[in-house]
Amino acid sequence: MHKHVTQHLPRMLQKINIQIIEKIKKPIKDNHILNEIMNVLIIILFPVILIVGIIIMIFIGVFTFLQKIFYKSETKLKLETESIQVEQWNLFINLSGINIYEKYVGEIRFGPAYLNLKSEPKIEFLKNKLFGDWFYTCSNGILLQQWNSTKKPNTNLIFVEIDNHEMRVLEKNIPSVSWEVLETKDKTLELICDTGKEVLTYKIEIKNVG
Repeated sequence: MHKHVTQHLPRMLQKINIQIIEKIKKPIKDNHILNEIMNVLIIILFPVILIVGIIIMIFIGVFTFLQKIFYKSETKLKLETESIQVEQWNLFINLSGINIYEKYVGEIRFGPAYLNLKSEPKIEFLKNKLFGDWFYTCSNGILLQQWNSTKKPNTNLIFVEIDNHEMRVLEKNIPSVSWEVLETKDKTLELICDTGKEVLTYKIEIKNVG
């Protein structure tokens, strides 16, 4: 909008100047004295009009220049902010010297979010995979929910071992993203998965995940 106006102002100003001068120069019939006065006014007023026009054009030029600078600065700041947001990692899990960071990727409509994960120390298995925003920590490791699809529930139960930072797939192709873990008295873990139609239970012995 501002750019459009500033481009047309010099033309508008020139047109106004021409119209004023034409009106001043237009002779008045049968009035020689008044015509002479108008000619004198033309000589006096024309430099004034010209100077005012130049001042206005300088003001417009400065305004346009400043507008471009501020627009570029605003655009650069916006791009930098978007870049920071895209690359931003937040701490997801901290357990016994392992830090796992998460970055939001997206979410299922009316459902949970899915994430990218990375870790310190680096665990190569996490690279280029999707995970749910679910985890469970036990005495010697971390359970994660790996997503095989974002179109339908299809997940793997992943175990990260604390001592050697190795990862293992404990269960594959679980048709649910709604998980809960229960620890029983006989030292087993039960993974309770709600598919929306039924509840599935997977028993995992602690010795098998440690």
